[in-house]
Parts: sequence; structure tokens; C-alpha cells
Amino acid sequence: MRFRGNKQFASAVGLVLGLLCAVEAAKVNKHKPWIETTYHGIVTENDDKVILDPPLIALDKDAPLRYAESFEVTLTKEGEICGFRIHGQNVPFEAVVLDKSTGEGVIRAKEKLDCELQKEHTFTIQAYDCGEGPDGANMKKSHKATVHIQVNDINEYSPVFKEKTYKATVIEGKKYDNILKVEAVDADCSFQFSQICSYEIVTPDVPFTIDKDGFIKNTEKLSYGKEHMYKLTVTAYDCGKNRASEDVLVKISIKPTCRTSWQGFNKRTEYEPGTGSLALFPSMHLETCDKAWMCSCLRKWLQR
Repeated sequence: MRFRGNKQFASAVGLVLGLLCAVEAAKVNKHKPWIETTYHGIVTENDDKVILDPPLIALDKDAPLRYAESFEVTLTKEGEICGFRIHGQNVPFEAVVLDKSTGEGVIRAKEKLDCELQKEHTFTIQAYDCGEGPDGANMKKSHKATVHIQVNDINEYSPVFKEKTYKATVIEGKKYDNILKVEAVDADCSFQFSQICSYEIVTPDVPFTIDKDGFIKNTEKLSYGKEHMYKLTVTAYDCGKNRASEDVLVKISIKPTCRTSWQGFNKRTEYEPGTGSLALFPSMHLETCDKAWMCSCLRKWLQR
């Protein structure tokens, strides 16, 4: 019985020694942390949360095995991840460890991001474990991984017209495919929010229409006798449905149709007997639509 008890005691001592050796072996920081080689992230401007693909997780082969619940607290920290380090000049991001034992971390913005100033950021990142030791010599770092982060736009700007006022002149009695074009621009950085999706004539009950590109045309033949000038208020919308910060004024003048006719004579002339001769039409002249044509005809007539 004594031999058997000694054998059990020896086995227990061997188990304890084996566990102690395992613990001591775990204290040796043999391996570097490992992370992915490339990360792609998205962050919305004016926000600090970066969504990474793949997630930021550092692994270390020095992470100890879980022998028993009672032994976990005695195991060394070489396999834990103590931090992430970002490399680059003026990088507006930081990396934070969420859980040292799992190596899980996040990247977040340190300051307000502006897509209009910079749409993308690229930098490198490393993970380092907790095996520093007294002189810091035992700390090991991972390789440097490349991080690409895209800054998503928010629709913070409204369309602005390039001109304060637009003017055009049309001839009465004609329908035009294009009278003039108004144009607005938007300062947002993304294609969606910087594009002008539509224009609108705000003034009601006018014989004009405007298309999505800003071209204005009349919907019916215009009459100088009815209206000499139309004043239209036009606005614009970007593709995020933001309206122009200020509407624009459009003035369209109507020019009467020219007709050749005699001008400068009175339909009624009064004459007093005995006063001598009286010129009936001293200022009468022929008004033509094409003065160049009239001069050409007069020149040919004088050359006969």
C-alpha cells in the first residue's frame, strides 16, 4: 500500500511539474503577433466609427492553452495583444485594443473628417504583444499591414447657380427648342450629392418649361402684344433632394415680328387756304425688316 501511495504521489508531482513547465514555456515570447496584410474601411464624414473589412484582429501563437479554470489567472501575458500602432504622417485615425486576450481592435477617427478635403486615407498598422519584460526587449510586433479608408459623403451642401441672373431675347410667334440654359453646381464630394438631378420653374402659369439639364424652352408661341418680358424664378435640386440655396431670376424678352411698312405720315392733314404749298408727307419713309437688303437694293438702283 505504501508503494502504491508513493506511486500516486509521484504521478501527482509529475503532473504538477508538467503544468509548471508548461507555464514556464508559455513565458517565452517566441512568436510575433499576426494580422491581415490589407484592410479596407469606410467612415462617414463627421463620424468617427470605421467599418473594417476584414475586422481588426491580431493573433499570437504564444497565447497559452486553457488547462483549467484555476490556472488561467497564473498564465503569462506574452500571447495577449497590448496595442496597435499606426504609421504615417498626419494620420487622423487611431487604433484601440478592445480585448487583449482575443486581439480584437477597432480603428476610429481622432478628428472631424471632411470628404470635400480628402476622400481617401492610406496608412500602415502593426500589432504588438504584451511580452515586454523589464527592458522591453521581449515585446514583439507584427508585420505592417496596409489600411485603405474611404470617407463617405453626407449631403451638407446645396446647389448654387453660376450666374445671379440669366437673360435671353426671342422673337414672337416662334417655338424654340432651346432659349437658354441655366446651370447650378454643388460642392459635395460624392457623385450622388454633387450632381444636379433636376431644375424647376417656380413661377406659376408661364408658357415655359425646363428640363433636367437646365434648358428652357417655350411651350407656346409668344406674343409681343401680350407680354414684352417674362420674369421666371428657377430653382435646382441635387440628387440628395437638397434645394438650391438661392433661386435664380431668368428674364426673357419678346421681340416683335418685323413687317415692311410706310412710316412717318399722318392720316389727317389740315391746310389753311392762301398759305401756300404744304408738304403732305415730309418724313414718310419705308421701314424694312432687313436694312442690309434695303441698302443693297438702293445701291443697285443708283448704279443703273
